[in-house]
Amino acid sequence: MYGVKGTSTILNSVARQGVLTKQLVAPKSTAFLANLPTRQVSAGKLSYTTRNQPQYNQKQEQNETSQPHVPIAHFKQRSWSTNLKASNNHFRSFEAEISDAHILKAAKQRDARAVINAFVQSKSSTDQRKLSTQTYEAVIEAYGQLRKTNQPLTPMLDAYQDMVATGARPSSQTYALLIRSLCHRDSEVQKTIGMLRRQIARTGNEVDNLGDLENERNMEKALDLFNKAVKEKCTQDFDTELYNTLLRGLSFKGNTEDGIYIYEHLESARNARPDSATFATLLALFGTAGDLPAVHECFKEYKQLKNRLPQHDPTVVYNAFVYAHANVGDISGALDILENVMVKDKVKVSVLPYNKILRRACFEGKMETADSILARLESDANLPKPDVSTYGIILSAYSRLGNFDKAAQAYKNMLNYNVSREYGHIADYAYACTAHNMSNEALAVTKDMTARGLELDANLCQKVVMSFVNNDRMNDAVSALKDIVKMYAKDNFLNDRNPVSIMALDIALKCNDVQDALSILNMLSLYAVRPSPMVCNNIFELYQQTKSNPDQWKQVSKNMNESTFFTLYDIVFRKENTPEEFCKNVFDLLKDMHDLNLSPSASLYVRVLTRMKKYDASEYEARWEKEFAPFLPSIQDQLKKGYKPTIRLNQNVKDESNKELEQTEIPMTFESDLFSGYAVDAALSGQFDKAIDILNNKIIKQGQVPTPEAVRDIIHHSTKIGRLDTAEEVFKTVIDSFETLEGGRRHRAYQTIYNVMLVAHARKGDLTLAKVFYDKLRSHDLYPDADAYGSLLACSSNATTDESTDALAIYEEAKKHNVRPTVYFYNVIISKLSKCRKLDTVLRLFDEMKQMGVMPNSITYASLISACIRCSSENRAAYYFEEMISSPKYQPRIGAYNSMIQFYVQQKPDREKALEYYNMLKKFNLKPSAYTYKLLIEAYANIPAYDMLAAHKLLSEMSKRHGIEPTASHYATLIRSYGCLHRDVQSALAVYKEMEKAGIKADNTVYQAMLNTYIENNEMQHAEQLYNDMVKEGAESSPYIENLFITGYGAQGQVEKAEERFHKMKDDSEDGVMREPSTYEAMAKAYIENGQQVKADKVIEEMRARDFPPKVVEGVIQTVTSLSV
Repeated sequence: MYGVKGTSTILNSVARQGVLTKQLVAPKSTAFLANLPTRQVSAGKLSYTTRNQPQYNQKQEQNETSQPHVPIAHFKQRSWSTNLKASNNHFRSFEAEISDAHILKAAKQRDARAVINAFVQSKSSTDQRKLSTQTYEAVIEAYGQLRKTNQPLTPMLDAYQDMVATGARPSSQTYALLIRSLCHRDSEVQKTIGMLRRQIARTGNEVDNLGDLENERNMEKALDLFNKAVKEKCTQDFDTELYNTLLRGLSFKGNTEDGIYIYEHLESARNARPDSATFATLLALFGTAGDLPAVHECFKEYKQLKNRLPQHDPTVVYNAFVYAHANVGDISGALDILENVMVKDKVKVSVLPYNKILRRACFEGKMETADSILARLESDANLPKPDVSTYGIILSAYSRLGNFDKAAQAYKNMLNYNVSREYGHIADYAYACTAHNMSNEALAVTKDMTARGLELDANLCQKVVMSFVNNDRMNDAVSALKDIVKMYAKDNFLNDRNPVSIMALDIALKCNDVQDALSILNMLSLYAVRPSPMVCNNIFELYQQTKSNPDQWKQVSKNMNESTFFTLYDIVFRKENTPEEFCKNVFDLLKDMHDLNLSPSASLYVRVLTRMKKYDASEYEARWEKEFAPFLPSIQDQLKKGYKPTIRLNQNVKDESNKELEQTEIPMTFESDLFSGYAVDAALSGQFDKAIDILNNKIIKQGQVPTPEAVRDIIHHSTKIGRLDTAEEVFKTVIDSFETLEGGRRHRAYQTIYNVMLVAHARKGDLTLAKVFYDKLRSHDLYPDADAYGSLLACSSNATTDESTDALAIYEEAKKHNVRPTVYFYNVIISKLSKCRKLDTVLRLFDEMKQMGVMPNSITYASLISACIRCSSENRAAYYFEEMISSPKYQPRIGAYNSMIQFYVQQKPDREKALEYYNMLKKFNLKPSAYTYKLLIEAYANIPAYDMLAAHKLLSEMSKRHGIEPTASHYATLIRSYGCLHRDVQSALAVYKEMEKAGIKADNTVYQAMLNTYIENNEMQHAEQLYNDMVKEGAESSPYIENLFITGYGAQGQVEKAEERFHKMKDDSEDGVMREPSTYEAMAKAYIENGQQVKADKVIEEMRARDFPPKVVEGVIQTVTSLSV
């Protein structure tokens, strides 16, 4: 009949006459394809080629990977199989029969969900149950019924694999169901891939799941099942539609080799025979493969036999004949079929095949041909009229070519039709407009789209608005942004992580006009989207700059109103402030309002007063009350009148032209805001019962809702003073009331409350409860904020693991979900990485935080410097220290200074450099810490040339100069220096007695230093006496003290005493002093020094049996081995 691509064999048409007639009469005949090349590939092998697909709406549902929900836990609880666990095989068989019966009963009732539930229950039982073939068929069919569009077939295929694994033999019906499902899924995948590729070409953005879709290999699986069915002679339920479905799937890739194989079996099937759809599909198959001779041979056979085929509309086959020519690129041939062959054969001609030809002509850049065809369609009364797709094809082509005169004409014509399914073509035009600086036209297109029921996607929104920005049209960009956000929010939920929200905040930062910037923030507040501290800092700075310019301020102030100042006050609350800066800013804004004859609200009065109470700024509180006094009468009048301003939301916004967002009244009112402030005031005064009473009786029981921010502040304060029980009570009091809020407000309320509860438990070290609230956030598709992520990480410290792994995991999750980072977030992560010596990652994150507009503080620099020091990177440490102190907003903290002093005392001894950093902290009027003085004592006592007098003198100086009383740690440092470094036991003892005289009780560090002094100087009797005194005083020993004795006894040849100490220690700290790796090392060394190698080896083996990290064990072994060599 027709040759395969790459084969020159074409059957003589005369010899082929009548062959199809015979096969229709004799189903088993294979004469129809007898002379075609033999199929050379194994079952399931596919040869894929590319194929152009029709346009699809970009908003088409994306591929889903989730499986249908099955309540497994529920059925595990009710599983009656466990009651029969001890029963004999008879009962197990009976149990299997019950499972079959349950599943089949549910299938008979057409309850697919019940079928799946019963199947999952049977699989979760402790006994393996062999289900019948009929039961598995019911399960597979149920999975097919429950599968959602664009969802993979994984559950269905898993059920099939389970069926085969248990020995149940699939029937012909099972194979037919699976093959159909795989072919339909492949059709979905091919369409989605085509849509995604067009999206990539249009936007330039990559798509994550494209590779996953391409690797599903559904047609290979379908062919494999077909081969198995043939081999097992289970094809009796394979009807013509199934064969056609397989052929259709193969036509997507032009896979003629497998297509011919399928047709061979259709030709010989008992219960199926080719029909018109078979010929249409074969024409598509050979056309996609580019085999035009085979296309003609196939069509010729169809014409000869069409009257013998089941009743059908020949238009479908003729159109397929046209499509095949178009796919090969034979445009003139395709037109000849339409305008001559179909007319001659009296087959109805529609616009569909013309559209196919137009698409091919545009694809090849033959625009004159496309224009000619369109002109004839528009003018020739004998031809079908163009439809919306006709103009859409032309629109996309001219948009790609940049011919906007022709594109605009096509677009104008399109708008005369229903464009609800033409997203792709119109989006092509809008994107092209943005690429050619036609910003106004692009914005107009988006308005047309939404007016006609098309949803905007975030990419297009960003492109349109940024086209104004990139052309230095900021005022127009702000106006366009407001229009775009309003249109986008009609069909999409807007939050802080949404790309459109992020773009809006970025534009607010770029604004040179403070009115524009404030108007953007005011607009976003309608959708509960709040600016970051960095955005607030920049916009408030712009506001102050505007005020400093009289001409600008005169112009701007004319248009300012109460709403403007509401946004400005919100900025002040959210930006980075010291208490003094906050108070100054709120007074400045109040003065500006007074100058402009604008009245503040009662909620502002309470909110500011509450923040001042949190800062414990009593003077500012009194001043605020005094300066606010002139406004109080008007506020009281508002309360008497029951003034309740509504809050505008983005939910349920109606599409009405020239109207603002629909106003929806919710139970968060002027009064609830006021009483929420009173509740916070009571909580800050320690009156938590009163605060809870206000929340419950004055707000919630009045049918209103407390403000989430007020509840957050109450919970935060109660947690801060250790009243976690109160935080829980507040949470339980308010949480149900938030359910009455709508849309974005409800989401923001849950985000605020669950987040603060997560932080409360995390900062109290309760990781379990912290994760409970993490799960609550996720159940609402919300995520913790950056501070909450930081608290989780700080809470999850585990000394047995590499903390950097946890830090990077949390960092990646937060970054993936666009959580806005904070200084605390970066500080915790950098601190964790610093401890693990991950210097490169620390430096990368430090650079990243600055690029993100998150300014590092002294704690950040301290962690960064610590990381440099841990990795002995002296130059970097010095560089970042200098950068820190040169920062305009630098607030001195002792940590970084101590790190630098410690480096030059302990890692690279250099007293001059250590003292240089000490003198530097004095320059910044920074008070040294107790640890600073410990380091200074070491600097004088342990670094040559030694100055013990200066070191000793520091004990009195720290108290006189800075009011820091010496601790046992300071005396221990001197004792260790005198006794171990200088071998001066008497001076060490004198310091010990001086400490006792000062009334300071010896701690473990002091005993360890003094015992080390005696042992290092071979005074074991004095060491034993001091040890006994220590025990009498109630002080506990430590592994390191015991190690000193083991080492000392070993050095003196008293191995028995060393063994006694070693064996007295335990593997469990609850039973006594626990052996550390250093303990095993000390004992092994003692044996080696005394020639007892066998015992040393035994100690090492005992150490191996403990759960110590391998690196630690290997380090001890290397040390011991070096001694024995």
